[in-house]
Amino acid sequence: MSKKHKRLKSKKAFRIRLKPGTVYSIAQVIFFTLAGLIVVSFARQGLILIKLNDLLIRYFSWTTVFLPFIFLTFGFLISKFRTPLSQPNVVVGILLFYVSILTLSRAGTVGKSFWDGLAALITGAGAVIILLGTTVVGLIILFNTSIDQVISLIQAFIREVKRYIFGIESGTRVFKKQMRVTGGTPITPNLGRTLPQTETFAPKLVSNVPGEEKIWKYPDINILSDTETGKADRGDIKENAANIEQTLESFGITARVVEVNLGPAVTQYALEVALGTKLSKITALERDMALALAAPTGTIRIEAPIPGKSLVGIELPNRSPEFVPLKKLMESEVMKNNRSKLAVALGLDVSGKPIITDLGKMPHVLIAGQTGSGKSVCINTFLSTLLFRSSPSEVKLILVDPKRVELTGYNQIPHLLSPVIIELDKVISSLRWILSEMDRRYKLFSQAGVRNIEGYNEMSGFQALPYIVLFIDELADIMLFSPVEVEDSITRIAQMSRATGIHMVLATQRPSVDVLTGLIKANIPCRIAFAVASQVDSRVILDTQGAEKLLGKGDMLYLPPEQAKPMRIQGAFVSDKEISGLTTFLKNQGVSPQYTEEVTEMQKPGTTLVRGVDGESDEFFMEAVKIVCQYERASASLLQRRLSIGYSRAARILDQLEAAGVVGQAEGSKARDVLVQNADEFLNSSVKGNPQE
Repeated sequence: MSKKHKRLKSKKAFRIRLKPGTVYSIAQVIFFTLAGLIVVSFARQGLILIKLNDLLIRYFSWTTVFLPFIFLTFGFLISKFRTPLSQPNVVVGILLFYVSILTLSRAGTVGKSFWDGLAALITGAGAVIILLGTTVVGLIILFNTSIDQVISLIQAFIREVKRYIFGIESGTRVFKKQMRVTGGTPITPNLGRTLPQTETFAPKLVSNVPGEEKIWKYPDINILSDTETGKADRGDIKENAANIEQTLESFGITARVVEVNLGPAVTQYALEVALGTKLSKITALERDMALALAAPTGTIRIEAPIPGKSLVGIELPNRSPEFVPLKKLMESEVMKNNRSKLAVALGLDVSGKPIITDLGKMPHVLIAGQTGSGKSVCINTFLSTLLFRSSPSEVKLILVDPKRVELTGYNQIPHLLSPVIIELDKVISSLRWILSEMDRRYKLFSQAGVRNIEGYNEMSGFQALPYIVLFIDELADIMLFSPVEVEDSITRIAQMSRATGIHMVLATQRPSVDVLTGLIKANIPCRIAFAVASQVDSRVILDTQGAEKLLGKGDMLYLPPEQAKPMRIQGAFVSDKEISGLTTFLKNQGVSPQYTEEVTEMQKPGTTLVRGVDGESDEFFMEAVKIVCQYERASASLLQRRLSIGYSRAARILDQLEAAGVVGQAEGSKARDVLVQNADEFLNSSVKGNPQE
């Protein structure tokens, strides 16, 4: 019994258990060996090889020459080598092509038997038609192409043969398809020519300011400098592409780099991934990819997928970025072909293509980013683009700069509706004026029977109503000053002002929920995010992450209203010297700015201005005047009882009465003397505005 158990145990010990990979490797070696033996057998040496060659010639005739290639494709198919011959379509295509050629040429015993069987079923002519069709289909599957490309290739081959016969060297060469590199080249060459000043940008319009008999002269594009910013250092592109493929392969993801986009700040490697690969597996490897690529900033950005393409983008920061001068965008064909007066330059995307947008289509935009990320430069770029392309009769500007350093250089240019606003209370007044102007324009549209400013100006035959653009460089300061009124005003303007030609550009360096509230974000869908400190700030401005990985210095994510995903752009740069040259040119045109005083002096409905009282008077001021005149004495306790208010408010009203000359100065605890006898006469002579219901 023990001997039998030992015998069974020994049999199990000698049983060979092979892994699937081992079996595939053995089959692969067998296929490669057969292909090699068939090739060597054509030398007609060696007894076995001669008999093998005779056998193949008897059965397959001249088509035997295709058999080594067929065995090679089978070998590569079951291998892990990623070569063009390892694709399944190659095996299917070569088999279909081989069987068709074998039968059509009646090669060998096998070809004759196939032909006889097929001809008996559909006649010889029918067999020829079928076999010719399957031959072409086999070639199309083999090369994974289309019939149009096959015809084009044949025509190109015939042309090459003709040129060779007639002794003309061909200038066309066929290269193997590799990854495509785009971007990184100048948009338009600078030929040292000056752009036409009027014909390039707009028809000649007469300005509607003093000196209207004078034609407005558009600024020369040469005001902007041609300073070379240097080329971006992207490292070894081919080595980076190979590192990306190897890193993904090590994690079991099959992908290859098919396109490289050379941007000014980042280089985007576009990946074509295998079918069945989850994009979440690629995005989860973000840090591993940054480690493998030795990213200069330690982070990369993965865009999965790239909008409009079935590719995944890996954006690697350049070792040294390339700044984008504004002149480069102003000279681009996209800007020249854009006839809108509200077109503004953003910058270059990751493929080096200029991005020009229209404020009229935004129609408002939120800009956010930390200090030094490029917000103010972006606003200056917007302003410079508008000033280069529009006259004061076409676009009017209201500039708000609580920081007092960024926009004050634009004072005295003819496009302004008021001097650059730096006081917070005047900012609130400007918002009220915009609301009243919006209502006034809607009444004009209703009377004229038109829907928007374009229709009204077209009906008038000239630029009857200019566009109005409000720029606010720091929204957070204004929100802290008067959060409720500012939020309500901005929300109402954003909801209704598009048709009236009024647009807003709001910037803040603090993208928190108390500054960018839900109502403001809901009514301003267009966002621009520069580099922010955390992912939370990125979600506040964009409702998605990504801005925390930006590089600063103009690197932005632009979310237009018609897209769901933001696009990465390197913003255009305009220097202080260029801005100074532009504003000096505008000021020297001899057209003085026409300021509208109501912009900074618009009062809140329901309030009054009293001569002698600084700022707005209390809403109970007029009643307080009547009370003290009726009782012929004035005290805080009297106002408390009669107006049902607190002591501090009553004391403040009493101080306003003193400033207006209604009551005298305080004398200890005694009641104050009343200096006015008739309240109605005083109110009619001293109050500048009546309360509005």
